[in-house]
Amino acid sequence: MQGVSRIGPWTAGATVADVTNDFSLYPFADLAVRTWAGTLAPAVSWPEAEREFGRIWQAMAGAQLSEWTLLTLAWGVRHATGVAL
Repeated sequence: MQGVSRIGPWTAGATVADVTNDFSLYPFADLAVRTWAGTLAPAVSWPEAEREFGRIWQAMAGAQLSEWTLLTLAWGVRHATGVAL
């Protein structure tokens, strides 16, 4: 996908995650995941830096990286909009 003009790593990762339903391929350290992780678990000292957050998120989620990422994003959409999609 990244061979297509103007498609970068974030778009490619998000698209492949959507198509395959494997959210371990999603750019899981992006702002959306960081924001909702902080809201879901405010007692955790989440790092603000994307790289450090990604390292910790991946270590905490382990083999459930896809599930943690997908559920956090879904919860964030529900929380932000107040409606189920």
